[in-house]
Amino acid sequence: EDEDEERSVYLYVGRDARPGFQYKMEDILANQQLHGASVQVKTFQSLDKEAIRAVTWAPDCGVLMFPPFYSFPDIHALARKDLRGFVRGGRNDRGTLMFVGGDLEVGVINYLFDFEIHPKYVAGPYYKNQRYVQADSPFHELPDMVPEVGNVYGMWMPSLPPNSRSFYDSFGVSVACCIRYDLGRICFLAQDFLDVLKDEEAPWSELVEAMINYE
Repeated sequence: EDEDEERSVYLYVGRDARPGFQYKMEDILANQQLHGASVQVKTFQSLDKEAIRAVTWAPDCGVLMFPPFYSFPDIHALARKDLRGFVRGGRNDRGTLMFVGGDLEVGVINYLFDFEIHPKYVAGPYYKNQRYVQADSPFHELPDMVPEVGNVYGMWMPSLPPNSRSFYDSFGVSVACCIRYDLGRICFLAQDFLDVLKDEEAPWSELVEAMINYE
C-alpha cells in the first residue's frame, strides 16, 4: 500500500440512508480538506459483505462515513468483521469510521463494536472540551461553543468506552467524540444536517472537517 496515496471519503448512500443526506454532505465536503488535500468523495450503495469488503480494502479509503439511517441497517457478520478490521488497522491517514446522526446511529455503533453507549438529549449550546483539544488538534481553531440546530441527540459520556475523547459536550452529553479502537478511531457527530438551514450549518460542518482529520 502506497503511503503517499491520496485518501478518499467513502460515503454510504444506499436504501437505508436518510433521503437528501448524500447531497447535503457532498456539498459540505466539497469545500473541505482531508490531510492537506481537497476531499475526494466516493459513494457506495450496499452493506452486503462483498460491498463492505471492497470499500474497507480499497487502498485509498481514509474515512468511511455512514449517514443518518432510515431504519436499523442489516449488516452481515462478515461485513461487521471487515469494518472492525478497517478501524483496527488504521493510522494517521486511514482507519476513521464516522457516523453522523443520532440515537439510531449510536445503536449501530454499539452493534458493530459491542459497546454499551447510551444515547441522550441535552439542550445546547455545546462547549469545547479543552481537556482533549490540544494546540496541534484540528479542533483547536474551532469556536468555543456550537449552537443547537436541527436534530441533536448525543452520547451519555459516563457510558463511553474509557479510550474516548469528547470534543464538544454539555452536562455530560457529548455531541462530537471519537473512540480510539486499536490503531484507528470511531467518530460520532450528533447532527444529521437534514433540518439545518444553509446559514446555520457552518459550526457543525467545521466539526465534520475536524473529525475526518483527527488522528
